Amino acid sequence: MNSSSLLMALILAISLLCAGCTDSGGEERKPVASWNLSPEGSIGFSVPMCVVDEQALEDGRNLTKTDLTFKGFAGDVHAILLSPENPVAFLVWAPGANNPAEGYAEYMNYYPQHGIGVLIMDVRGNGGTTPGYPMNIEKDAELFVQGAWPQFYLIAADMIAARKYLEHTYPYIPVYAVGDSNGGRYAALAAGIDPGFAGYIGISTSGFHRIGEDYTSPIREFLLSIDPDVQVGRIAPRPIILFHAPDDPVIAFAEGEALATSAGKEAMFIPFNGTHGVNREVDDRIITLVSPP
Repeated sequence: MNSSSLLMALILAISLLCAGCTDSGGEERKPVASWNLSPEGSIGFSVPMCVVDEQALEDGRNLTKTDLTFKGFAGDVHAILLSPENPVAFLVWAPGANNPAEGYAEYMNYYPQHGIGVLIMDVRGNGGTTPGYPMNIEKDAELFVQGAWPQFYLIAADMIAARKYLEHTYPYIPVYAVGDSNGGRYAALAAGIDPGFAGYIGISTSGFHRIGEDYTSPIREFLLSIDPDVQVGRIAPRPIILFHAPDDPVIAFAEGEALATSAGKEAMFIPFNGTHGVNREVDDRIITLVSPP
């Protein structure tokens, strides 16, 4: 692609006008959602606040379970919110590949028992209610070159929209971006972009070793922008907490260590007993780390 074509693609992306939100009066409006990208992969989003449809699934004294539908600029995105009566922190959680939100809901009931709310994203392409395709970086790169929104960006934008919803609904409660496996990669991008997140927690995840530096523009910039090894450097001084099992059969322990190195000296890298993904030992540690002293 020549320089003029690249410039046109970036202009199209930055000025993309997206519809799909309605205000509380039902009147349609057309907010602008945009992204901008530096040569070194530093990326920023402008994501409009959208109406969220709420449907109570369970309303007890110690636990409220709510089905959420975010009416976003790129289609409806579903999530499940589990909240205790008096939350002290929230986790916006992106599950690993092929894991819809509903599949995590019962497991995540553990957190509200300890005062922590969890908003479980129904990640695009994970096989749940939210449409999409499994992580496909090649397809996303094609969309990027065309000036359209790659799904990787959209998932991070979904997490940012969820964080804004929680901020509006539960003011002054810290919200962390969390994800396991592929979900940890999306969460790293969301936390790197949005300073409103109190911190980042990644479980059984890794970066892409700055592979974008092996390519030329515009693919170079795109690959750097989605690389957790790049984005974790933008999260500090907020907390960065990474968990990885030495016996992980999916993403090698050394890959997790490499991401921790990219995150810097202040990052916490915590081995745990298990294999890959969510784990009660990890849950207990997260609860301790995000709860007020």
